[in-house]
Amino acid sequence: MRVLFTIIAIALAVDVAAQRSICFDEALALMLANNRALQGARYSADAAEEELRAARGLRSPRIDLIGGYALLQRDVDIDLGGTKGVVTSSIEGLIGDGLKAGYISPDAASFLSGSLAPLTSLDWRYTLQKRSFATVGATLTMPIYMGGRINVANRVARLRLDADVYRLNATENALLTQLVERYYGVVLAEHVVAVRRDVLRGVVKHLDDAIAMEEEGLLAHSAILYVEYRRSTAERDLVEAEHQLEIAKRALANTVNVNGEVLPSGKMFILNGIHSLDYYVDNATNLNPILCGAKTEELLVNEGIKLSRAELLPEIAAMAGGSIYSYNLSGIVPRWALGVGLKMTLFDGLGKERRLHAAKLKAKQVGELVENAQDEILLLVEKEYYTTINSLASVESCRSSMTFAESYLYSMSEGFSEGVTSSAELEDARVEYAAAKVEYLNAAYNFVLSLARLLEAAGLSSEFIFIIDKGMAIDI
Repeated sequence: MRVLFTIIAIALAVDVAAQRSICFDEALALMLANNRALQGARYSADAAEEELRAARGLRSPRIDLIGGYALLQRDVDIDLGGTKGVVTSSIEGLIGDGLKAGYISPDAASFLSGSLAPLTSLDWRYTLQKRSFATVGATLTMPIYMGGRINVANRVARLRLDADVYRLNATENALLTQLVERYYGVVLAEHVVAVRRDVLRGVVKHLDDAIAMEEEGLLAHSAILYVEYRRSTAERDLVEAEHQLEIAKRALANTVNVNGEVLPSGKMFILNGIHSLDYYVDNATNLNPILCGAKTEELLVNEGIKLSRAELLPEIAAMAGGSIYSYNLSGIVPRWALGVGLKMTLFDGLGKERRLHAAKLKAKQVGELVENAQDEILLLVEKEYYTTINSLASVESCRSSMTFAESYLYSMSEGFSEGVTSSAELEDARVEYAAAKVEYLNAAYNFVLSLARLLEAAGLSSEFIFIIDKGMAIDI
């Protein structure tokens, strides 16, 4: 489906407001560009891609800028007042003892006491940190060993992106099938309207002829009443067909999400044959986006087991920090630091072990769901394959019935002109021919739709636009 985005530029030149007829490729381009469901799926895939980029960043060092301001109750200081008293008493004792022993003179003692007086008069308190201070710094953390958590996170992000891409592809395929249903539904409805108009036109002409024959005495009035009944029935069928056409047009416009009518220029088609059942089964196993998404979910739960095991292992990281700017910060505080940290939970109530066991059980559950999904999808492929085959056979059968009904109508018309066929027989033949044409058109439509559903189930929806060129167009 991705290659189909290359044709989106074609849609930009399509003047839908002017009700231009568009081919299926152009309608597909409009749908891919405008459909809201697709837009939502693309946003989800884009978000998953950003998550993958974020997971890759887990291997990089982390740098944080931190800052703060604090106001303490008081300055943080050391009071040395007690030591001051001891020192003062010791000095005075030494000087006094020296005077008594005659080691120092009174003048010297007076000089020493005067010199030491400024020291002993000081407030012997030292401020370690002022009460108001601020700092700005940076920290760096570099993972060294995380027990495999980073690798698991990257694989999980990649698998989630894959899962979203598969969901996007599944949405594209489903919408392509819807587009086939509605695009060719409009084509079918237009053909049915044309058939109903032809019937009404033929009945009206027959009514005119019948009235003329009644005036000449060649036809009973009861035959006129029957033809008038057929005309009213034909008018009612035409009105109903026109209403169905309008509904089909609005449904198609909703799928491509445009204002105004979208008028298909494509024709109904059939193929002479399709691939074998094994071809579609093999492709469904490998390409069906729903099945591929389920297998991706299985891989995701397996990664969950690995993550639970990684939680049992220690975390080791290198750390560094430094001050960039400080205000009133004490000089005794270091301005930078380096280190290595280790974290390992020894006991958490066996929570990690329980989570590991739960992850293993979840993996078994998802494994069973994947097996069931594969069986269901392969069964769907087989069902749609035989539906397509039967639809193709029905087209051939309806073509034969239509050819016979056309020949029978012609013979009834000739017989009425020659007076050997009644009006009722002619109108019955006309109705049968119209019914055969509608049945043939419906059979061709059912083939196209069942083929689109088969390709969707097999994961081959993108091949539909190439099959159109290989098909045999039906134009009645």
